[in-house]
Amino acid sequence: MRRQFTRQVLSCAFGLLGLMAQVQAVTVDFESVGPDLYFDSDTFSENGYQFSVIGDLGTVDTAAAFVVAQAPIGNDTQFYSGFNDSMLGLASLDGRPFRLTSFDAAFVAPEPQAPGVMAGRIVVSGIDLLDNTVLGSWDFAASDASGLFAFQSYSAGLASLGTLKSATFGACLYVGNDCVNPADNLAQFSLDNINVVAVPEPSTYALLALGLAAVALRRRASR
Repeated sequence: MRRQFTRQVLSCAFGLLGLMAQVQAVTVDFESVGPDLYFDSDTFSENGYQFSVIGDLGTVDTAAAFVVAQAPIGNDTQFYSGFNDSMLGLASLDGRPFRLTSFDAAFVAPEPQAPGVMAGRIVVSGIDLLDNTVLGSWDFAASDASGLFAFQSYSAGLASLGTLKSATFGACLYVGNDCVNPADNLAQFSLDNINVVAVPEPSTYALLALGLAAVALRRRASR
């Protein structure tokens, strides 16, 4: 009986290890996405996550390909850029919930600005497991001495968004004391290196807990 109990405990332990294996970080860096223009409702995917353009248009390309706006600096790889007040939606292809742990973003200006300009904020909204809307926003890096905007990494405060079913990235532009979108097509952003952690469904944990409880009850009854 003791040997059987040990096997049952080991089975549950392996179940826990399986859950831990599912909770792994994935980086979406847009390197496998073909350089292209994407318009409202267009979708593309990478590393198990689907993106959808919301609003006017966006691009996946390098800074060297910019022709209608001032490219952000500090990134020589491919990245996504959302133009004309548009946004970018994110969800897992298999419907699994996830947590955002970090991302890189920059403001996209139509032309170089004066040094030290705080143009706006990167905005992340999400739908959590209870279908509530959660929201976070962070200042873009200020323009440098040449009036250019650089990529900056963001991680602080993302944990407060919790576990999400979906997320949306966008930008707002400072107008007086407010940060607004719509903003006459000037709320624009670039996005790269989105680090995401997939989270097993809560029901998976519940089933495993029931299994552990059943093993414990059988052990108690056999005494």
